[in-house]
Amino acid sequence: MSLVTMELEPVHHRKLYGRGRRRLIVQIGLVSLMVTTALSGFFFTNAHQQALIDLREGGRQMRIAQEALMDAETYVLNKVLGDGDSGFSEYNRALEALHSRRNTQLVLLTPFIRTSNANTTAGGLLDSLQASWTEVLELARNGRLNESQALLRERRSAAQVGQIRSAFDAFLTDWNSHFTVHETRIEIGKLIVLLSQILIGGMMIFAFRSAARDAQARQTAITQVEASRKQVGHLFGMTDMLQSAVDHHDANAVLRATAGELISGFGGALYVFNNSRDRLVLSTSWACGDGAPLPETITVNQCWAMKRGKPHINQSGSNALCCEHHVPSLAALEIPMAARGENLGLLQIFAEGADAEARLAAILPLSSALGDAMSLALSNIALREKLRSQALRDPLTGLYNRRYMEDSLERYVRLAERESRKVSVVMIDLDHFKRLNDEHGHATGDAVLREAAAAIVGGLRETDVACRYGGEEMIVFLPDCDLEDAANKAEQIRARIESLSGTHGAKVSASLGVASVPSTSGTSAELIRAADTALYRAKHNGRNQVAVAPLRQGWRSQSEATKDAPALLPIAAE
Repeated sequence: MSLVTMELEPVHHRKLYGRGRRRLIVQIGLVSLMVTTALSGFFFTNAHQQALIDLREGGRQMRIAQEALMDAETYVLNKVLGDGDSGFSEYNRALEALHSRRNTQLVLLTPFIRTSNANTTAGGLLDSLQASWTEVLELARNGRLNESQALLRERRSAAQVGQIRSAFDAFLTDWNSHFTVHETRIEIGKLIVLLSQILIGGMMIFAFRSAARDAQARQTAITQVEASRKQVGHLFGMTDMLQSAVDHHDANAVLRATAGELISGFGGALYVFNNSRDRLVLSTSWACGDGAPLPETITVNQCWAMKRGKPHINQSGSNALCCEHHVPSLAALEIPMAARGENLGLLQIFAEGADAEARLAAILPLSSALGDAMSLALSNIALREKLRSQALRDPLTGLYNRRYMEDSLERYVRLAERESRKVSVVMIDLDHFKRLNDEHGHATGDAVLREAAAAIVGGLRETDVACRYGGEEMIVFLPDCDLEDAANKAEQIRARIESLSGTHGAKVSASLGVASVPSTSGTSAELIRAADTALYRAKHNGRNQVAVAPLRQGWRSQSEATKDAPALLPIAAE
């Protein structure tokens, strides 16, 4: 009996060992499958979220083009009917908005054009409309309104506009239908990940219920499942928060918070490219201890991860290949970040201790997921900043545009009214600018505009705002500045502009009109009107001078008031 037992015990142990190995393999496979499923779901959802962002941007650009078409048509109809006396700037801006999107958004309209001619394109209709409108506006400008109206009917411009409008509506309807598809896929991806986690977790529990000695293994598996779920939850939460980040400060806060939860026990740092993209600048860091300070800047040539475009581990205290910027007391995992084919920055994860390199290698997939999410956020922030700048800045002069001016001036005036403060406006118009364009060319005219804008900005305070009002007209807001000080500032600006004469072989000068709240005006509209009237008075009196709007009835200037009285106070009625 003892011999049989001795012979059976090795077989029994081999069977137990084999089952243990199989259970271990199953456990490892299930955990790997769970992590792979979670990360796949994360990247799948992230891709569709990015597609939603692109769809929203495409729809917004198409709506801008649609509004530009309507603005151009309204302008032509007003001119044909004899209404309105505005210049061509509004019409030209509308056409520019359409042409700038011709090869991007408008080309997508062609399949939605409904005409008898199958070869008709949106670009062709737009060219035909522009040609017709040009002739119609020429007739209207010469006072031949009846002929312009007849030509408008003959060319069937209204029908062509109707075709393009219908194409816009059909395209936007079709475009919006794609949102539902991506949103549905995002929800399906989340559901699949969740169900996969539940299913795999159940399989792991079932696989290790056969023996009491596997209880610890089951507990370990459950712990891993919970950790994986938390990691996935943190990754989804990080992605959601990063979508709402408006600048690098917000994105850095999200990264620090998420890294502290996902990879606790590790330090880290984020480097992003500066504006000139010649070096990486330290954007944020966390849990780096009191050791050697991190470098404030890193050049691309100093970093193997950036040169190779792959993650790289700098080992501490060894002769291994390390980056020039590496801090010797730390082991560092460096992950280059890129999105849409552009390098955006460098993510660093730090560890200390004898097994630092092994710990860094273990968190490489999770750190890569962090880097991917952060790179998309940085790309979105850069894109938003670019779009915001394009929406608020005039591309030629770099000054704020008229839309920003109209919104900001109203806020300045309301704030001045509420807090009993002053706001002054200086309207600036370059003298004989059309003659300068005709005699020296538009390139010289553009250069003069840029230099005049630089001269204006160079003479202002940090709190002052300069905007391009339209054409060669510019406007300056001067918060907390009364009428007399604004007139002095206007004279300085006039002298700075006049000093540009001779640079391009032409005389450069400007006429300026000054108005102020509350001394000359009460509202933003009155303020602009008063400054504009003063500007035209300066032009009428010989140009190259400053004219000040007259004071409102019941107001006196600071020089006329007593020393103890505040500036621009109303005179009490007798």
